[in-house]
Amino acid sequence: MTRKNKDWWKEFFPVFRPIFNVIPARHTNAEARYIVKKLGLSRGKSFLDCPCGIGRISIPLAKQGIKITGVDITRSYLDELSKKAAGLNLKINLIESDMRRINFDSKFDAAGNLWTSFGYFDKESDNLLVLKRIYRALKPGGKFILHIMNRDWIVRNFRANDWFESGRMKVLEQRRMDLADSAIDSFWYYIKGGVEKVYRTRIRMYSYHELLEMMRKTGFTDIKGYGSMKDEPITWDRRMMFIIGSKPRG
Repeated sequence: MTRKNKDWWKEFFPVFRPIFNVIPARHTNAEARYIVKKLGLSRGKSFLDCPCGIGRISIPLAKQGIKITGVDITRSYLDELSKKAAGLNLKINLIESDMRRINFDSKFDAAGNLWTSFGYFDKESDNLLVLKRIYRALKPGGKFILHIMNRDWIVRNFRANDWFESGRMKVLEQRRMDLADSAIDSFWYYIKGGVEKVYRTRIRMYSYHELLEMMRKTGFTDIKGYGSMKDEPITWDRRMMFIIGSKPRG
């Protein structure tokens, strides 16, 4: 990737806010319930949502009395989340930051990196750094959930093109997979009001065994992986993975 595209998320996410509209509310609510169950969350517990985006998960968790800290690099997303929270009389602590720069010490009961928000960085050491920062942010005994696409499913079901519409916005995604590093390199054609713009993204995809190794290397223990919210095993046929690890108490 050229240096010009290195920090692709800075341009991409402010424009492509409508991509969040494709996720049904019932799915989001089910996911929030699953997170609460698997992480043992309850009223008064603290949760780090990193990155939090527009609050897709932060809002339903906060409604249950969980103390939320949301981190995101996209200012417009944090502003939208802040307004939503205020309208619902919810208190959510919001921080504008790169995931690699968060600086907490043993502060949270649990944390999550959700909806394939991992693998954004060219350097593998930077992606590992995200895990290390989250690990450091957890209290001893705290749990972390990573929700991410399954690289092996992608290989078996690869699609070079996808498109969707949201209001007056039309989007075509053309993608290729770089087998040298398992990154999905995509060109997004954004059409609105007759104006077309092109944006590029590049996200490293991971197989289950790779993520297990990274989490172990970070220090997580008691790591478990699931291929669905029914706790089915991770296989080639599972599109998404939920991987949960704990920070040791000792």
